[in-house]
Amino acid sequence: MQTIAAMRSILLFLLGMTCVRSETIWRDAASFGVEGRGWTETTTPYHRFPARAKAVVPSGVWELSKSSAGLVIRFLTRAERVEVRWSLTSGSLAMPHMPATGVSGVDLYAREGLSGTWRFVQNGRPGARESNQAGFRLGPAGTDRECLLYLPLYNGVSKLDLGTEPGAELRPATESPSARRRPIVIYGTSIVQGGCASRPGMAYPAIVGRRLDRPVINLGFSGSGRMEPGVVDLLAEQEPGVFVIDCLWNLSGEPPVEIERRVTHLIDTLRQKHPTTPIVFVAQSEFRLEQHPTLASQAQERAVRARSMAGVAGLHVVAGTDLLGTDREGTVDGVHPNDLGMLRHAEVLTPVLARLLGQP
Repeated sequence: MQTIAAMRSILLFLLGMTCVRSETIWRDAASFGVEGRGWTETTTPYHRFPARAKAVVPSGVWELSKSSAGLVIRFLTRAERVEVRWSLTSGSLAMPHMPATGVSGVDLYAREGLSGTWRFVQNGRPGARESNQAGFRLGPAGTDRECLLYLPLYNGVSKLDLGTEPGAELRPATESPSARRRPIVIYGTSIVQGGCASRPGMAYPAIVGRRLDRPVINLGFSGSGRMEPGVVDLLAEQEPGVFVIDCLWNLSGEPPVEIERRVTHLIDTLRQKHPTTPIVFVAQSEFRLEQHPTLASQAQERAVRARSMAGVAGLHVVAGTDLLGTDREGTVDGVHPNDLGMLRHAEVLTPVLARLLGQP
């Protein structure tokens, strides 16, 4: 009996040691830095506009700026597995035309080698507003890996933690080379924000960022990419390598003369602070090819052409014809791109931006 009792004690001790060894060590993800945030003076690390923007932008834009679209945690680890724990600001996890994995989920990518291609690892699926958790297996421990964790596109993040087993190394990523440090700033509609990608890493700004290996500041606001003066003034505060303006779906109901006025004001405002930074205007992504160029696209192009003829340099227009492909399979509802449509947007825009940024 004493032998059995002794063996039971040893077994319980070993089980206890196993529990101790497997306990997850959690770290505040914001301590690693939040990539894709254009301002540091935000109310929380996961807001996209500074706190002072509340007084100068439309209320709808301000509320949408609390969504974490485009925000990324970049880190290095040698762990075999990484845990992610996140809480959301809204219990509305999904939309009728967009899954919870895109609206409220997180996405992990890892680089193949420290200077290689980014590859999708796994998506973290949300199940509730509070205390969502997902585990991501990276591969054999001991190999240094650079990782990107994309945050929800249409929900806000109230808390975010990264976890590893005790002793596993987890540290901020090294700074990008100076030639790739200046971000791409993309301003626009729900499409820019990520509607309706199935997961955050499939929004077209995210795809462009990985392909060019450059930070992207996502200033997409669902239904609200309307070039209001307060928003444009904030846009001008950024110091990007290139501006991308993709607003026409939210302006297509305006008279052409009003679209021209807003585009002209945006150009003149940006040029006051950024005389030479390229500005790329994206035409409307209509999936019916016979509609190209749309009336809104024509109005935008007239405004850009007029400013170019007046001596304003560095203005570019990307046609909308190929943004969704030619097979009508690129949207979920005739307007918002699915993953295929997002990929096609990125395939059109990436070479244009690479040329303007002087990248291969």
